Amino acid sequence: MQKKALIQELRTRLNTKLAQLQDTKASLIESRESDGKSSAGDKYETGVEMIQQEMERTQGQMDQVEKQKEVLNRISMTPNTLIGEGSLVLTDKANYFIGIPYGEIKLDTVNVYCISSASPIGELLTGTQAGETITFRDQKITVTEIL
Repeated sequence: MQKKALIQELRTRLNTKLAQLQDTKASLIESRESDGKSSAGDKYETGVEMIQQEMERTQGQMDQVEKQKEVLNRISMTPNTLIGEGSLVLTDKANYFIGIPYGEIKLDTVNVYCISSASPIGELLTGTQAGETITFRDQKITVTEIL
């Protein structure tokens, strides 16, 4: 498994998600404008307010995706001896990418959990090195390799 391939897959997925969110926002703008032309009174105000709230939620999601892309752009491809931001961590239980909280990704038949260093297991892993064991939820996890 390669860290570069994982980061590229994450970038692709984030770009796809951003494009979907931009389409959603464009649809909401169009909907708001068409509501404004055909409605009147309280119904109009309620409809516009609901659309405005959805636009704000969508914008917040877009901002979050942009921040995740920035984090990925700062990650070094140089392997570290200690686990930190940008480490691809192979353990005897699971594989973790410490960087952005994205969830599970299957890459070349291998599952990788993309987590933040602020997540519970991310905090435990940060600062450890290959060969060390941590305990997470009464389960011992041994770090086998850091990429």
